[in-house]
Amino acid sequence: MLDELHIRDLGVIEDVTLRLASGFNVLTGETGTGKTIVVSALELLCGARASAPQVRQGAPTAIAEARLHPVPAAADEWVDDGDDDLVIARELAVSDTGGRSRARVGGHLAPVSALRAVTDGMIEMHGQQDSTRLTTPSAQRELLDRYGAEGVAGALEAYRATWTAFTAARRELDRLRSAQRERARERDRLRYELDEIDAVDPAPDEEHALEAQLHRMEHAEGLMLAGREAAELLTGDGGARDALGSAVAVLRTMAGVDTKLDALHERLEHVASEAQDVGLELAGYADGVAVDPAGLEQLRARRSAIAQLVRKYGADATEVVTYAAQARTRVEELETDEEQERRLASRLAELADEVERTATALRACRAAAARQLEQAVEEHLSDLAMTGASLEIRLTETPPGPDGADRVDVLLSANAGEPALELGRFASGGERSRIALALRLALADADDTPVLVFDEIDAGIGGAVARQVGAKLAALARGRQVLCVTHSPQLAAHADAHFLVTKESSDGRTRSRVRRLDRDDRVRELSRMLSGSTDSDVASRHADELLTTVHAG
Repeated sequence: MLDELHIRDLGVIEDVTLRLASGFNVLTGETGTGKTIVVSALELLCGARASAPQVRQGAPTAIAEARLHPVPAAADEWVDDGDDDLVIARELAVSDTGGRSRARVGGHLAPVSALRAVTDGMIEMHGQQDSTRLTTPSAQRELLDRYGAEGVAGALEAYRATWTAFTAARRELDRLRSAQRERARERDRLRYELDEIDAVDPAPDEEHALEAQLHRMEHAEGLMLAGREAAELLTGDGGARDALGSAVAVLRTMAGVDTKLDALHERLEHVASEAQDVGLELAGYADGVAVDPAGLEQLRARRSAIAQLVRKYGADATEVVTYAAQARTRVEELETDEEQERRLASRLAELADEVERTATALRACRAAAARQLEQAVEEHLSDLAMTGASLEIRLTETPPGPDGADRVDVLLSANAGEPALELGRFASGGERSRIALALRLALADADDTPVLVFDEIDAGIGGAVARQVGAKLAALARGRQVLCVTHSPQLAAHADAHFLVTKESSDGRTRSRVRRLDRDDRVRELSRMLSGSTDSDVASRHADELLTTVHAG
């Protein structure tokens, strides 16, 4: 529960500490005394947005602090072992550049999100705007889902998991399809380029070997003539071979006389033999040289084709071959993308069926919860002087979305026999307030939020209805803590603890004070609320009777 609330320099409140009781607490006072600031302080402690104008004029900072008991489970990391309670705080500071906000949990600096995490599920704010917000389909759906508890929560979780997978697959398919035309253009371009390269089918470094071959063929006739002439000079009649043979024969006549001459004779024999071999090879070379104009043109054409490929795809034939290999790999990837697109389209169709199936299951759970909630709310409405009123929670199938495929509308028939009409368009302010309270009471039966805060939930109602509202809130406070800001004496009379907010002026400044009332003070405050005066004997008797009657029962 909320044991203690301390507020300093927030709005018109200079320094106030509220020690709240368990059960039903009410906060009353004249309009403008600062009652709503107490609610604002709690909202700040629950992580609401802060602004510099909230700081009391002339003060450098505003502080809201609360002591919670027991320590919420979400705050385990912020407290030491053995701590029985938790202090949370929010500080608003005014600076030249505007305002800044700090949060503390268990005395440690913390992000504002930590405040939300700690108070979520422990403190629930229910303000005047909730009856208006209740008219929106999204709020009505959230309310129904919350009432449906684990049954709806499980179905909603299963649906959202499927919906998340479906939307992810749809985004990926959209991405693939949006790039489909570009991929097709790239694939066609690469296939064209590969066809062009494959038609030539160059080998790595081929242009260098081709240049050498072309150079030989372009000089084929000269090479043939040079070979033949050289062969003739070596092996023809009277050529070098005959002269060398004669020289060998001359030296042979003196063989064995002088070793030096014998060595020269041996060398000359090798030269003569080599001249014979070279002459024969030259003749064979000359016979093998072909003058082929057609072959020469073919080589020139291939050199030109390879040169064209090199200009387009690389610095040389080796780079052209490398580019072709990369292009084939990319074509395979693009064809794989097409296959992936087909598989993804098939998977998306399966997920769409799964979305429909889980949406149908979720709708069934919501419909069951809606019937139960209708009955629970109608019972509370009957107690709130709306006997004969009936509530209809209508589920309309819609295109699937993150929260299902249902639109939830709450319709009200204010009187028996009248048609059920949209809550936002036809219900009066008082009726909406009572419906909001009835829904809150129905939800209280379905969850166990320990601290509930109501800011003028009784707006637009009074008299006997307000008394019934008080009784309902008092019942709601059994086993939990309820804090209600109210202008209704009939409601305030049901409180276990009554706090009065007053405003006083001194030294040209206005300050608000909050104090807990004893029974005599409560009679005076209820008298003021009933008649506008604390001096009315009739109002005082009425107030005393109201307190006696309420607490006697």
